Formats: sequence, structure tokens, C-alpha cells
Amino acid sequence: MMPTIVELAEAGAHFGHRRSLVSPRSKSFIFAIKNSVALINLEETQRYLSQAQKVIAKYRAENKAILFVGTKRAARNIVKTSAESIGAAYINERWFGGFLTNFSGILENIRRIDEREEYLASDESKNLSKAERLREQNKLNKSLRFLQGVRSLKAAPDLLVLASASEDAVAIKEANQLNVPIIAIVDTDIDPQKITYPIPANDDAPAAVELILRSLVSKTEETVKPKTPAVKLELAEVEAKPVKKTPVKKAAKPKLEKSATVKPKVAVNKVAAKKAVPKAKSAPVKTLNKGK
Repeated sequence: MMPTIVELAEAGAHFGHRRSLVSPRSKSFIFAIKNSVALINLEETQRYLSQAQKVIAKYRAENKAILFVGTKRAARNIVKTSAESIGAAYINERWFGGFLTNFSGILENIRRIDEREEYLASDESKNLSKAERLREQNKLNKSLRFLQGVRSLKAAPDLLVLASASEDAVAIKEANQLNVPIIAIVDTDIDPQKITYPIPANDDAPAAVELILRSLVSKTEETVKPKTPAVKLELAEVEAKPVKKTPVKKAAKPKLEKSATVKPKVAVNKVAAKKAVPKAKSAPVKTLNKGK
């Protein structure tokens, strides 16, 4: 992920040093000088940063050892997290003189750390007194403080990544003696010709250093993370398979039985009915007189 010019400017990556401290060989990436302060051309920062991203991705693809170095107090945490995100080694406390030129001595110190850890974890250490055990534990903690980040190295690193070229000048000197390539954030007071892949930016701004280091490892983080096996079918396979529609039977409506129609009863007033219906007059009965 390449940071934009706005993001770099908000992080303060464009502020350089005063005119009196500017290195003559750093003028190629200086945009202007305002109020006696050099301003870095952030377009050049993006160009050099893109080149450094490709170099780190190439070294990671070839399984070569990369060492991150940042001994400034403000850059220690970001150097550690950036290195661990891609499985690289790091130094964030102090650079040991002769780390590269006398790397066999560093491997010997790492071997002693492993032996001391095994000894303290074994049953033999149970015979130690509290004072002796505390003394051994303090020696181990002191060694781990400075060498914990490089315990994974089996040989001298193939590439150095520096959070600040001005802070770790001894590391640059040793790397130049052994022709080890260097990627470093270079401020306006540093000669960029000493760095193989310089990144012009303000190395005194923690936000700028964090932004640049995160962008350096952003491309290689995806290759380090294990990919989960694909379980779902591809979209093309799903679309190719016809889906059979099962007919849905409609629920039969319950038949209602026809009920017999009931005629409404009409209330009849019996008194009125009697008056309304005239009584039939009975015919007169003739009496027959029998013979007198």
C-alpha cells in the first residue's frame, strides 16, 4: 500500500533540517527551502518507497534474511511490529559493534542464551539457591533484551532496513564494508550515496516513520499469512448447475357443506289473525216435521 502525498504531509514527512545542516548530495530530493528549513519533495519519497517495496518483496520471495534496525526510542515499537509481521529479525535496543563484521560472536551469544534457558528449565537448576537462580535469570533477561529479535538468524542478514540513517551510522558503516544492501529513511542531513535504497523523509517524525515502515511490509504480509483452504464452490460452477424447482402443492381448501336454508319465521299476531279472517256462516238447518 503506497501512502498518498496528503498522508505523508499530514505525518510530517516533508520537513527536513535547517539550511546549515543540509547535505549537498541530498539536494536532489529537496523541493524548496522555506524559513531556512528544507522541504522534501514527497513525489520523490513515493518513487523511492515504491522501489524499496519491490526489493523487500523480492528478498522475501527468495527466503533471504532481512534485519530491521531502529534504536530510536520513538521507533522501537514500530520496528518490532513491522519485522514480526513478515517474520524478519530486528534490533530495537542498541546496535552491537561488530554485529555484521563479527557475526560469529553474535551466534555464540545466541547459543549461550539457548543453553541458559534450557538449564533454568531443567531439574539441575532446582539445586541452586535463590540468589544464584536470580543471578542467572538476570543474565538471561539482559541478553534477551538485546538479542531476542535476532535469535532466528542462522547467518548474517542479506538486507538491512533502517528506520533512521542518522541514528544508526555504525550499522551503515559495517554494511558498506561487507556490501550488504541497505534500505533506510534518509533525512536532508545524510549523504544518500551511502544508502543502497534511500527513502527521503523526516526520520524525526514518529508518524512518518510508522507510515513508511508499514507501507514497506504491506505487500509481503499477504504472502506470509497462511491461506485458508477454499471450501466454497466457485461462482461459475454454481451458476452452471441447474437448480430443479420442486412444485409446491397448494393446500386444498376445506369444502363447506351446504346447510339447509332456514326460512325465517314470521311472527303472527293471533288476535289480529282472528279478526282478519271472517268466520264462515253456517247454513240454516231445516227441521223436518214428522207427520202430524
